Amino acid sequence: MEQFDKHTGYCRMLGHDVPFSYCRQVQESRPCFKILDCWFDKLPVQEYMDRHYSKDEQEDILKKPTPKILTLVDLIEKAKNRNAL
Repeated sequence: MEQFDKHTGYCRMLGHDVPFSYCRQVQESRPCFKILDCWFDKLPVQEYMDRHYSKDEQEDILKKPTPKILTLVDLIEKAKNRNAL
């Protein structure tokens, strides 16, 4: 898919255009969870996913991330518990 890396499209997460290369490796060198939603009508992105990732990996990649507020609350609770020891 590197041949498509310079194609740009609007990122609903960031609010501006980004190159496909960004979407392919945004989360720890793995594709963005919205890659299929954003690129399905422009590039053969499902073929790319099928070729490079197992079904289980795709499920993991494409699942919606935990909202940041919940992650923050969890981190605060862990910090409180550490300080209580």
